[in-house]
Amino acid sequence: MKVPENALLPLFERQTEYFDYFEGSDQQVQHLQEKKLKAGLQKTYLLETVDSGRASERPTIPQIFDRSDLRAVALNADSNTYLLSMRDGAQVALLEEVDARYLALYTLLPSNQSDQLVNSAVTVNPFLDHLWLSSQSFLALWSQVLQNNSGRRYGKMTFEHESLYEVPEAEEGEYLPEERRTSRFTMVDRLEVINQKMNPLQEQYAPLASITQLRIPGQGRGGHDLYYDGKLTNRSDSFKDHRATLYGVTELYRALTRRVEEQLWISGSGSALGAQNFGSVAEIIFSKSLPEDVFKRWIINLFNNRRNRFRITGYPTWLGETKVHANAIDQHLWQPIVLELTTERVIAILPHGTCGNSINRLVSNIQRYIDPKVKAYIGDIEYGSLIEDVAV
Repeated sequence: MKVPENALLPLFERQTEYFDYFEGSDQQVQHLQEKKLKAGLQKTYLLETVDSGRASERPTIPQIFDRSDLRAVALNADSNTYLLSMRDGAQVALLEEVDARYLALYTLLPSNQSDQLVNSAVTVNPFLDHLWLSSQSFLALWSQVLQNNSGRRYGKMTFEHESLYEVPEAEEGEYLPEERRTSRFTMVDRLEVINQKMNPLQEQYAPLASITQLRIPGQGRGGHDLYYDGKLTNRSDSFKDHRATLYGVTELYRALTRRVEEQLWISGSGSALGAQNFGSVAEIIFSKSLPEDVFKRWIINLFNNRRNRFRITGYPTWLGETKVHANAIDQHLWQPIVLELTTERVIAILPHGTCGNSINRLVSNIQRYIDPKVKAYIGDIEYGSLIEDVAV
């Protein structure tokens, strides 16, 4: 990977020096518009390690990244901040421990390079995962955006759904390219207009229930583009504002994940699949029955592709054409999960202490690739209401 020279980070000793350096990088916006700069905008990747109660089980930050193509070295003056270098010594990112559970990776690399590096680091390491933002989480953030900004400000929201496991059939005599059905729609307008038009559009066209990107307005010009996998691109004129925004997103996500875990750990008295002897019940109900061919392709990919988007591995037992039982493993922290999957729903039985991020990932990826209008429950509590609890 050839890294643009102006995307490389200098060698400083203190976190504040790097933050001052990023603060000066707002000139990139103008340069990019003039097509003179090959480096990317400053962006941040929010990552999860393990919860604070299990932090003693976590390897050190250098040990975590040593499994990837990145090398982490602590700054001399800051024990919670690390300079990340590639194997050839190229200094490409800064890593901050937001707390014992959440990390922020800052970089100036172009997106195609930074996405590849971060995704590779997560894929090979059970102690790393993305932050997974469901549509419900985006709606909670959207409510905050409306409360904190004038409706006359401009905003941006992207809806995206890709029928990853659906293969279209051609009518007789019709030429059909080998493409999946993909819906992507971006609204850029005043906040009040987006808010007015969003619900009617979602009612008319189901894929618009899958929100994958939201621009959070900055204090000054521009804003911060937040993606469903925890990536945050700084399109404002202030890194300080960007960092305040990512801390706000992390705070909401932390509260949600804790609330999910609390509900998981107190809901283990259900009886489905012997849950009372194993753990808690999470149920994901599709808005309509999945076609049998779609269901089969999903199951085959889920359990025969180690690098599937859901980060689940295991051995499925087919109990019929449209019903599967699986003793599975979540690749994040290697947690056991018992799954029952049908064309109508997914039931997950999780042991006490399961990371709430597993639920966030499952819900957000099902919305993106299978059913935008899916509903999720933890015990008898709807997933969306848990988000509403922590967003007030």
